[in-house]
Amino acid sequence: MDVEAFEKGYSALEAKDYKAAERGFSEAMKSIDENHDRYNRLASFLGLAQVLTANRNGLLLCRDAASSEALEGDVFLNLACAEWHAENRERAVDAIIRGRKIDADHEQLVKACMLLDSRRRVFFPFLEREHLLNQLLGRIMRRPQVEITVHHLMF
Repeated sequence: MDVEAFEKGYSALEAKDYKAAERGFSEAMKSIDENHDRYNRLASFLGLAQVLTANRNGLLLCRDAASSEALEGDVFLNLACAEWHAENRERAVDAIIRGRKIDADHEQLVKACMLLDSRRRVFFPFLEREHLLNQLLGRIMRRPQVEITVHHLMF
């Protein structure tokens, strides 16, 4: 694996230069094949960078990488970030939960779980959680003071 290209991509991602991150991860992907032990991790970083540059195919790449991953928590964190950016809150929370099952000590997954998965008591306890009133009031009350971005989840 082209470690230098990966590190350039990761540094660019951290600096919010998503086009450069995509170039770095794409270059690193060219240096490995599908049988490499870090393929899913690298594919998930490339997919996240693509999502952040408005390429919807990146979300499919992240989902594909997570579907065949059994060891690496970063893959699920990247999937959660991509889903969050695509405004799929439920899928983002699901990705974090799946990632925590695989890597319970992953620091960023724990942080992301605390930021996103805050299931509170229902507003009207005599109605079901799925009732329209509970859902509407839950969405209104759940809105955070500060908008959570992909960068908050990743770093």
